[in-house]
Parts: sequence; structure tokens; C-alpha cells
Amino acid sequence: MIFKTNLYAAAALSALVLLPAAIYANESGCVSYYDASMDYFPDKVESKYASGFDITYKGNAKYIRNNISGETYVLYQCGTPAPADVTPTPASSLQVGNWTKLIAVPGTKIALDSAPASAAIELLGSQDSVAAAYKYFAVTSPCMQKKLDGLPRIQQNFGTPSNRRRRSSNNNGDSRLVRRVSYDTSTLGLQWTFTTYGMNDPYSIAVNPEDAGDMLGKAEWIKFVAAFYNKEAEANTIFAGIESRYNALKASSASGTAKKSVGLARYNKVANGTVLGWSIDQVQPWLAQGLADAGLSAYNGDTMSFRSASDFYKAISGWDVLIDTSGEPLPHGGATIPMWSNLVSGYGFTSSGGRDFANSLPAVANSAIYRSDLISSYQNATDYNEHLQIQADVLLGDFIKIASAPSGAKDTKWYRNLPQHVPVDWVSASSCK
Repeated sequence: MIFKTNLYAAAALSALVLLPAAIYANESGCVSYYDASMDYFPDKVESKYASGFDITYKGNAKYIRNNISGETYVLYQCGTPAPADVTPTPASSLQVGNWTKLIAVPGTKIALDSAPASAAIELLGSQDSVAAAYKYFAVTSPCMQKKLDGLPRIQQNFGTPSNRRRRSSNNNGDSRLVRRVSYDTSTLGLQWTFTTYGMNDPYSIAVNPEDAGDMLGKAEWIKFVAAFYNKEAEANTIFAGIESRYNALKASSASGTAKKSVGLARYNKVANGTVLGWSIDQVQPWLAQGLADAGLSAYNGDTMSFRSASDFYKAISGWDVLIDTSGEPLPHGGATIPMWSNLVSGYGFTSSGGRDFANSLPAVANSAIYRSDLISSYQNATDYNEHLQIQADVLLGDFIKIASAPSGAKDTKWYRNLPQHVPVDWVSASSCK
């Protein structure tokens, strides 16, 4: 439990306000005093793994660099002056990327357009701060669904396009036209929006655990979100638990035995039902590390596309486990979650040659074909994009079960076994307890 000192003591006779000599825990609200020599954030976080962000503290301010979105967030304690050494990017700027954003904390009234941020907010117990969400934002958490059902939905504004400079493969600079995007938060008095991408406005915060360099780096994004709530102490406790459980699972896994091979693949189907080809997807570094920690070996090649089924079959014939990333297209746009019958059709297992291949494929023979959508909402949100991005220990537990199951794991948290016909766990607001 965190104990907080009184911010000030009022002498009953003189009504004299005495400043405390120190603050012993981060404040949960605004303060009514300022002392330039004081450390306003005694509870701090640091990035220990390849998370993709850095954070430093100085007096009444926190300086956060999101190395993935290319943005800098300077957070200062509400009730104290903004740091004089910071020049935020003007709201009217046509600059695309590399914004500096100046924000008072802690958060009390924010908008959501980030599933990982939603998961972190729930783990931190800060759900009451969520006051709005982007129009098309959806989550799997039943209780967050219930909360969002009663909240306003905000729009995105598209402003004047601006040229963004970039480097091509031959190191020659070229440019592309990128439209300015911002969230319409002014009418609701929102402090900021947690989002996924760097946005061209002063009040959007990119949360990017899906691009972290390793498994525990993903989990560290709870520290990033916590910094906006002054809940560093809570985040450190949560992360320490995740880290401890992860390392214990890793130590007990089958990492020293012969490794099963794992690959990501998908069929490419259009709305009229025609399959145009098949693809092998590149495994992200954090996923490859997590699989290795569980005793699995990830496909380490580049993304590949195939128009010939036989060439595709040959390319994946050595995989012991196949993780499917396909989407089943809907007739009027969008996509839904495929079932086993969709995969049988999409991968061509119904043809005579396909049946012969399926019988020889280790992943099929061992019922080891999975999708990361076991927990999903009726709006097609999956918990893979939500809590999985933070809870690396539970994810490793899934990988270990996949590695050790002789005929397909069925007791996983996030990975659904399709040949075993494990059903999707459809969740809705009515499931909130």
C-alpha cells in the first residue's frame, strides 16, 4: 500500500500554510504549491528491456520519448508551472511526425483509441478516467465495453496535407503527401487521447507495445501508461509480478529439448470468395523471442507470397505449428474471424492434392493450427491486441502449452486450436461481473 503525506498543514490559529519538506508518493491530483527544488515524482519507472520508450524525471516534469512513434511527451505535475525549457509543437503546425507535446498530469478525463492502453488502464485501476472513445474503437474487456457503451464517441479531423520527407532504400530522400490527423476533443474538455499512431495534434499519445523489441519490453508499456496517471508505484508492482512469473515459466519450459518449428501463414481471399494466393508472414522479434523461450523455433525468413498452392505447401511442409493470420472477408466490406471450415477451404485442403498435403503436414497431423482470437468481441476486437500486449507471462504460458502438447493444445488463454474446433469465447458487456 502507498501512503501519502499531507500536502500541507494549516495551523489552526494562524492559518499558516507550511510546505512539506518532501513528497513521499506521487500525487493523485493537482497540487496547490510549487517548490522548484522539490522532486514531485519520488515514484519513478525506467525501461529495462527493448520496450521502445525512454523516460527521465526532473523536478516537476517527466520527459518521455516514444522511439516508435517518434514523439516526445513532457508531462508536468498539475498545479505547477510548465517547464520553461520545453517548446511544444504548435497545434496549428503542419509538421508531420516528431511532435513535442506538453501535458499536465495526472489524467482524470481522457479518450481511448488504443486497445493496449485500455488493458493497462484496467490493470492500473484507472477506468474512471475514461470519458470518451474514438467512434470506431472496440475492446474485448466486458467491463470496459460496458463503460464505453455509455460514453461519447469522438471523431477524427483531417486537415491540410503536408509533405513528409523519408529515405528510400537507395538513401535518396523523397517525399509523400500526408494528411494532418487530429482528434476532436475540445468540446468535451478531454485532456488527451491514447491512440496507436503518432497523430498530428498536441493531445494524442501513441501506445506501441506491439512494436516492442522483446516480450518483457511489451509488458513495460504499463509503465508508460502509468506515467500519465502518476501511478508509477503501481506499475512497478504489476510489472515485477509479470517479470517474475515470465522468468519462472521460461526456466521451467522445454527450451533445452528439440524445438518444434512455428510459422505464420494466411490465405488471401476476396469478398466474392476467390482465393488469390497464400502468404507466409515474417515473425516479429518479440514473438520469435517468446516462442524460443517456450522451446519453439520461429520461421526466420522474409514475408513470401505464392500463387501456386503446391509451392506454398512445399514452403510450409516443415512446420510443426502453423499460426493462421487470415481474415475471412465479408460480402459488403470488412472481415470476420475464420473457423476451421474456412481454413480448410482457404488453404485448399478440400482438393485431392490439398488433402494429400494436409495428411502429410505435421501441423495438421498433430492438430497444431492456431489463431490468436480465442477471446473476441462481437465487434471483431480480439484480446490479442489488448491484454496480450501487456501480460507477457500469460502469453508465454500459451506458447509453452503449444510446445508441449502432443496433439494440439486446447487449454490456452489466447490461442485457439482450429483442428480441435475450440470455440471462440465471444465476450460482451453483459459478461461484466
